[in-house]
Amino acid sequence: MNLSVAVVGAGPSGFYAADAMLKAFSGSQIDIIDQWPIPFGLVRFGVAPDHLSTKNVTKLYEKILDKPGVRFVGNVELGRDISYEELKSLFDVVILAFGMEKPRLLDIPGADLAGVISVTDFVGWYNATPESKDCGELVSRARSAIVVGNGNVALDIVRLLAKTEAELATTDIVPAAANAIVRAPLNDIYVVGRRGPIESSFSFPELSELGDLVEAQTLVDSAYLPADASSAEESVRKKKERNLRVFRTFAGNSADNRPVRIHLMFYASPIEIIGQDQITTVKMSRNTVVEGRAVATNETFMIDADLLVPTIGYELASIEGLPSLGGVVKNQDGRVEPGVYVVGWARRGPTGVIGTNRVDAREVVALISRDAPTASKPGPSSLDDVLSARSVSAVDATDWRQIDAAEIASGGGGRPRVKFTTVDEMLRVTKTKVAA
Repeated sequence: MNLSVAVVGAGPSGFYAADAMLKAFSGSQIDIIDQWPIPFGLVRFGVAPDHLSTKNVTKLYEKILDKPGVRFVGNVELGRDISYEELKSLFDVVILAFGMEKPRLLDIPGADLAGVISVTDFVGWYNATPESKDCGELVSRARSAIVVGNGNVALDIVRLLAKTEAELATTDIVPAAANAIVRAPLNDIYVVGRRGPIESSFSFPELSELGDLVEAQTLVDSAYLPADASSAEESVRKKKERNLRVFRTFAGNSADNRPVRIHLMFYASPIEIIGQDQITTVKMSRNTVVEGRAVATNETFMIDADLLVPTIGYELASIEGLPSLGGVVKNQDGRVEPGVYVVGWARRGPTGVIGTNRVDAREVVALISRDAPTASKPGPSSLDDVLSARSVSAVDATDWRQIDAAEIASGGGGRPRVKFTTVDEMLRVTKTKVAA
């Protein structure tokens, strides 16, 4: 009898975990389960639509999906269609590989005003995550936008907001989102970080891209910039020095006749969002950094804005029966409880790049090997029985490839595909499927 394995989450960490399990336990029967009818998770729904080369990693995941013993079971959500306890009873090994969908929100006055959009809603809107809010009307009217946070997601949002119609035409952004961005009368986009340039989490390629925009100029006050990166930890000092060189280039810019200005601001935090029904102004505090922490001073200033997106992190959505601690699944080195393990963001938090998940998965599968699980549970066939009894419209790899082909066929003119934005649209393509 072969080991039965359920991998919950069809993103990078899920595929790397499945591949590592196949190598460690030959002949395993592995179900990769995902809430959406399409696989690839973060690569599809998180990677920016203009970073198409990054998405080529899905070719590797497709090869894993084609390996004997591996199934894709899409449109099946843990906690909705099958419980955590049920999954444990059906599979010898359960590997939790889902991401974090719950955004951390600003806890300040005015944070509920129209024009304040969560990072999951905003990224989901332009990346076609089903059930995302339509941000088009708010974006199309925005003259000034603030993106709070100093990570790559903040840069993705800023870069896309600043792009022209021609620059967006060769991406896989949702066409309606591209149209709203192009129509927006945006003049100023502010990227606000609570600490300084050295503490920012920008990667060098993403930061450098801000210098390549056709109709936007990136500006930074040289007063923010330290003489060198000596204050950074030695392990990251070279990376910080490279970023400093980019910041210095931006500091040498002066406003020209390009219509959009991107302002990189540091040592500041929003403390109040002002407006009646809609955001109009944001009150900011000046910060200082004490022992690595941002500490507010008594100095404040105002920024006029009609749009604000906080990119200040993500948390784990609660699932009945699943223990969590500090925003991640409670675990010890990847082990949640006997027979249950966790990888990726759900294990370590929203850190690292796509490749980080490969290392993470291998570490956890090595732990599973040491635990030496035995084959005793029915696995895939029993999962099918449960889903069938509940009339769940599960999607397999053949169904997904029909969806994929239909999206690609809708592309053209330089656009690689036009993504479906709802589950119903995806299921209609498979012809035999109907929405549950």
